[in-house]
Amino acid sequence: MIEKSLIDRLSPLVDGRVYFGVAPEDAAQPRLIIQTVSGAAGFTLAGWDGSSDLTIQLDAWGESYLQAITLAGQAFSAMTALGEDFTTGSADRLPDAFESDTKLHSVSWEYTLQP
Repeated sequence: MIEKSLIDRLSPLVDGRVYFGVAPEDAAQPRLIIQTVSGAAGFTLAGWDGSSDLTIQLDAWGESYLQAITLAGQAFSAMTALGEDFTTGSADRLPDAFESDTKLHSVSWEYTLQP
C-alpha cells in the first residue's frame, strides 16, 4: 500500500506531521499534506496485468517561504530515493501558494508513483 509507505518515508522530515487531504486545524508547522490526484491500473487484452500507479500532490507548508521550499526539497529527496516500497516515475513542480488568512506558504509537487 503506497499510502502507508508515503507516511513512513515522509514522517521523519516533519516529526510525523503528514496528513492526507486536510491537516487538523491546530497542526503545527512545518507539515506535509498529501492529496490523491489519480490512480490507474494496467490492462492487457487478458485483463489486469498486475501493474498500477498513483499520482499525488504533495504540499509542503511552512510559516515562511524559506521553510516551505526547504521542506519541499527534503521531501523531493525522500520521494525520489530508491526504495523497495515504491518508485517515482515523474515529478512536476506546481505553483507556490500563500494563504493570506493563515499567513502560511506552500510549495507543491505532483508525483506519479509505482509500487
